[in-house]
Amino acid sequence: MYGLSVRLVSARIVATTLLSLTVTGPTIAAATDGMLGDKGITALRACRAQHDEALRLACYDAAVERYLSFDFAGTGRESTPEFESPTGFRLGFRNEDVIFVIYVFDADTGELAKSYSAGPGEGEVAVRQGGRFYVEVKATGAWKIWIRPLPADGGATQTNQGKQ
Repeated sequence: MYGLSVRLVSARIVATTLLSLTVTGPTIAAATDGMLGDKGITALRACRAQHDEALRLACYDAAVERYLSFDFAGTGRESTPEFESPTGFRLGFRNEDVIFVIYVFDADTGELAKSYSAGPGEGEVAVRQGGRFYVEVKATGAWKIWIRPLPADGGATQTNQGKQ
């Protein structure tokens, strides 16, 4: 239960910070709007309007999960667009074939930040450093990856038999 409350409070802090940025200045607001989009800003404002604390926290948690995450799917070898994560992120995956390798690169230096390999199945790994990144996937079949914010408690653990 403690982990859940930390996650909800963290989601609320992130969402409240982003919402306050949209109100404080035109330059910051433009950057935040670009990251969240109109629907994300509307969702955060709806969360702020919730009077019940538990409902408000659940609303913020859902908004952060939906509007501050990225999903990619493909077949074979592909790379994601660059993205920024100030404190790290969770990288979840689902693979349908025998060969599946993920490479996380630092977008500024081109250096490998993390690699992970697995067979068929689903799992999640954590990248516990901030920066600008892109992910390259090499696989023999169809795959899907998703990138989510790293919880305040460090959260993600490896959940597959892959190799780092």
